[in-house]
Amino acid sequence: MSTPTQTQLQTGLGGAVGCDYLASESKLFFVAYDTGNFSSLSVPPAPVVHNVLGTGYHNPEDVKLSSDGIHAYVTERTGDLVRLALKTPDRSTATVVASGMTAPQQMFLDEAHDSAYVVEYETAGKLCKINLTSGTKTVVAAGLDNPIGVVLSSSRQYAYVTEQTTGPDKGRVSRIQVSSGLRTTIAKDLTNPFFLTWTGPSEDALYVPQRDPANSIVIVNVTTGATNTVVTGVPFRPSSVAVSNSTEILVCSDSVIEEVLFAPFLADGPLLMAIGNIPADEINSSTGLATTPASSLCPVTDAPFGGTLPIMVNYESADSASAAYYQVLVDGVVQTGAWTVFHWNGTSNAQITVTPETVTPGGSTGCFPVHPVADLFDYQPPALGYLLDSSVLSNGLHRIQLQFVDSSGNRMPGVVSLPLEIMVNNQPCVAVISPSTIGTQTATVQCGTLNYGSNKSQTVSVPYTATQPANHGRFSFSITRGTSQTFLGPQNAPVPATSPFTDSVATLLGTCSTAGFAAALYVAATMTNGIDRQSQYDAEAQAGIALTP
Repeated sequence: MSTPTQTQLQTGLGGAVGCDYLASESKLFFVAYDTGNFSSLSVPPAPVVHNVLGTGYHNPEDVKLSSDGIHAYVTERTGDLVRLALKTPDRSTATVVASGMTAPQQMFLDEAHDSAYVVEYETAGKLCKINLTSGTKTVVAAGLDNPIGVVLSSSRQYAYVTEQTTGPDKGRVSRIQVSSGLRTTIAKDLTNPFFLTWTGPSEDALYVPQRDPANSIVIVNVTTGATNTVVTGVPFRPSSVAVSNSTEILVCSDSVIEEVLFAPFLADGPLLMAIGNIPADEINSSTGLATTPASSLCPVTDAPFGGTLPIMVNYESADSASAAYYQVLVDGVVQTGAWTVFHWNGTSNAQITVTPETVTPGGSTGCFPVHPVADLFDYQPPALGYLLDSSVLSNGLHRIQLQFVDSSGNRMPGVVSLPLEIMVNNQPCVAVISPSTIGTQTATVQCGTLNYGSNKSQTVSVPYTATQPANHGRFSFSITRGTSQTFLGPQNAPVPATSPFTDSVATLLGTCSTAGFAAALYVAATMTNGIDRQSQYDAEAQAGIALTP
């Protein structure tokens, strides 16, 4: 795996500590110890926006969102566990669930059993289970040494705790049997380990932030105890990690929230090659718009994507990494649509349908086979890996990613593409030509006639509207007299446009005293599917005008 890409999304925070991630909104919720704020941060693929939601918390340490979508829970170092309503998130309106604890730190919500697990930070620390209805506290394990972080297994049989111990057993991660309170050391020699996060649904490893002076993120295997530093040089005093997808984590540090992207190093090039004929690196990572050279197969400038998108896969890189299958993820959701490609069957090219598979025993769904290098040119086009119908997506930024899977159906953590942000837009253009005018006189709708009398110095005005809801379009306007002369308005100009075409009666008539004109407006959508401009979203309008004395 190559060095991860680290991007600071928000700075200037007052002691960011615990967090929780809401995938449906691409939003991180977190608390700040120094300021007492409860905040949210919209993260890519959404625009990065920081909002302080609630204030007045007493040295908050951790926050967890309720599964009901309308509440959250916060631990305060002063000793309380409180429940807040997201619509009224200030501390003054929060409900105290439990109080009297000693420096409660990270919590783990188990709402299915009406419980929360919290560690109390002290030299004779405890792991406690709190009833969310009554507030009753039950000690699960005592005698812990300055515990900070806690998560539970999905079976709820084991809790994993970080302890800021000293001496030969310093900086340890412990496993605690919930039924008996028995503690077992999993790993040690960590530097001021803080809150814990499972690396994935398999629950075989944990992300552990190491605070200063290490300022790094470590993965601890809970079966073997092996530790692996995966991110170094994170901002000062990291506290918690949220997993937004299989190759991205969000790190809350003292004053900074950072995005960390993991990607493999593959000599054969990026795993997600292109959208059609537009290479992935020709797509702006911030705007999601594509710009390519004029000499390229698909020349575009600041073009969004629409229609059916051909996802091009680097099968050679995947084959080199021993991947057997891949999944196409859009905003973290595995795509399960069937798609078609031409395949050489030995005598002719036949169109075949590729359907997603579930690969066992790993159980990965939505899997498509990686083509061996020797068979690549049996397929046309050789790199086609999916046809994504973008019309079912909302208009806006979306994240595409490829996750590769081994022959047993297990996801391969080190074989995953960099996320590709694309701007999707499938909104049609609008073209309208309104009735023409001379002064206060408006052309008749049925006949389109305008009488200029004897005054040819008057101005003829032809109002028109050329728009596209997100301004992804260009327009051209013209008026043609008979078949002899065309008067051009703006040509290939960006939308929106609502200004009228104007010219004098004398110029338009030329040597004629009466003449018929055809006004034409064409609005061309700039959306592309990576191969062709999506002209199905174009719009046009025509109008007839007759100038008479």
